[in-house]
Amino acid sequence: MAESAVRVAVAGAKGRTGSVVSQALRTTDGIDLVATLVHDGAGLAEGAFDDLERLAEMAKPEVLVDFTTFPASKRIALQAVALGIRPVIGTSGYTTADLGELREACRRAKIGAVYAPNFSIGAVLMMRFAKAAAPYFDHVEIVETHHTTKKDAPSGTALAAAQLIAAATSLQRPKSAIVKAEGARGADVGGVGIHSLRLPGVVGVHEIRFANDDETVVIAHSTSTRTAFVAGVVRAIRAVRSLDHLTVGLEELQA
Repeated sequence: MAESAVRVAVAGAKGRTGSVVSQALRTTDGIDLVATLVHDGAGLAEGAFDDLERLAEMAKPEVLVDFTTFPASKRIALQAVALGIRPVIGTSGYTTADLGELREACRRAKIGAVYAPNFSIGAVLMMRFAKAAAPYFDHVEIVETHHTTKKDAPSGTALAAAQLIAAATSLQRPKSAIVKAEGARGADVGGVGIHSLRLPGVVGVHEIRFANDDETVVIAHSTSTRTAFVAGVVRAIRAVRSLDHLTVGLEELQA
């Protein structure tokens, strides 16, 4: 017997990424977009709600895709878990402590959730390649570029990549004897330098530069449109129904 379509709601459906994902889900096989959660309840369209509890009661989604902003995203995700809805979260800004709180909520409720720093398949591959390269180099710097309205820095993807690399190798990052402008050397995450650029007209670009005395390897990924996130979101939606815990990243999902 064929598996029934996954009933999905989208939070942040009016946003840059949420609107693109919502439109794509309407025509994706095996997924039934049953509702959207919006911040402003004025003039609600059919299938749109401004209250998650009412949305859950009326539309009965199994999965809530979240592309809102932090910290509202965390509140929505925890409420979704309490209501028996599996969150798939693409909002950046979560700390290790925030993810720990969400993980514990999932454990208590025996319900799955997915948090991904980046839903682009290319970005996932970039981090996989970076992890493989890390043991062969002593120096790593990451440059990430996003649109001017992005609220957090560094990006969740850059932070996750830095943590992954730092866990895989021992790094050297010599300090500059003279720093003429504060922040010129960027952030330091476990010995990995991170530099955040904010420019108009950019979706997302990440460049990871590995170096030693003899050579340099650059692993880069650029997102041209937000449609690039759709495949990863669909993968997470299909996988989360079989989970009973929080999964961070797309790497371990079976879909």
